[in-house]
Amino acid sequence: MTQDIEAVTKAMKEQFAKLTENLKVPGVNVDALIESQRKNIEAMSKAAQLTAEGAAAISHRQLEILRVTSEQVRTAIRDMKLSGEQQSEFARKAFETAIANARDLAELTVKSNTEVFNVVKQRMTEDFERMRTAFLPGEGKK
Repeated sequence: MTQDIEAVTKAMKEQFAKLTENLKVPGVNVDALIESQRKNIEAMSKAAQLTAEGAAAISHRQLEILRVTSEQVRTAIRDMKLSGEQQSEFARKAFETAIANARDLAELTVKSNTEVFNVVKQRMTEDFERMRTAFLPGEGKK
């Protein structure tokens, strides 16, 4: 993936150099502009990777839940001669398990989304800081 980013970066640099030359725009630092865009592409690639990993973790957990639930149902069907009290206990445990599983999936989703958000937020913070110092060079870092 890094080779792809480097190839895109090189192509962008050549296009921006031609553009600024044709438009005769003074004082444009093409290298800094390209570097900023390269970092944006890297951040989006990282966010996409984290999204895929999060989706895979959630899918894996859902499959595990399905396997365990199927086993519980199979056991319940096999042992159909449960008393009323045993049936109530089985139903209570099934409900508690369903709630716990839903909580696990929600936590996995939140964790995945938070990781992706943090990658994008970090890149935006860096980019805004770069723009602030470019447009307000005398203010220093706050």
